[in-house]
Amino acid sequence: MNYVILAAGLGSRFSREGEKNPKPLVSIMGQPMIGRLIKVLMNCNADQIYIVANSRMPELVDYLDGLKAEGYPLHVRPIVSDNSYYSLSEACKGVEGRFIAMTVDAIFPIAEFREYAAAVEKMPDSDVMMGLTRFVDDESPLWAKLAADGSEVVDYRYGGEPFAGDKIISAGLYGLTPKAMEFVAAREKYPESLSDFQRILAAESPLKVRIFDFSKALDVDCGHDREVAEAFLREINGEEYV
Repeated sequence: MNYVILAAGLGSRFSREGEKNPKPLVSIMGQPMIGRLIKVLMNCNADQIYIVANSRMPELVDYLDGLKAEGYPLHVRPIVSDNSYYSLSEACKGVEGRFIAMTVDAIFPIAEFREYAAAVEKMPDSDVMMGLTRFVDDESPLWAKLAADGSEVVDYRYGGEPFAGDKIISAGLYGLTPKAMEFVAAREKYPESLSDFQRILAAESPLKVRIFDFSKALDVDCGHDREVAEAFLREINGEEYV
């Protein structure tokens, strides 16, 4: 399986708290966030890992170059962008076949993620498969609207109130294909964000946006989130500090 990591953001909430490191290098379980995620993906049968990194963070680019020199199958593209969809589209350049994309701060149960990766590998080319969760620990989640049978997403809404029915949100994990990227790229209006990209796939594309329901998944935007994430990783994944 090919994986894509989006690590081109600024991590402004950490900066406001006085964190010196760029967000991808903030410590999680005693190691840089992005380094831990790369190791997780390697343990989930990664063939190649494609990363967009903020070029204004040379220490991040240097860190990734160091991992590549150690033999990790990384393809690093330094960019400057405040549009998360643009980051995704740049990261995907050179990716062959289907892949799973995620933000650098994605936290999830590893056993469930392996099941998710296997499901993405088997899905038809006419589908995409988004990771969702009913665990809501975000001030402005991306709410998903499910079809009547609960098997696919038909719309998304950023922030505000959930759709009627299931209170279920994006888990920040995106099982995608070249066909999905091509459909969105061919539209006249450029997506404003990764959230907008997901809404377009669900509400406008002919592709079926299948779901994989994670028991729990979260992201890490600040010091409090890091504490919650580390407690989760100890409990669910059995991880220890390194």
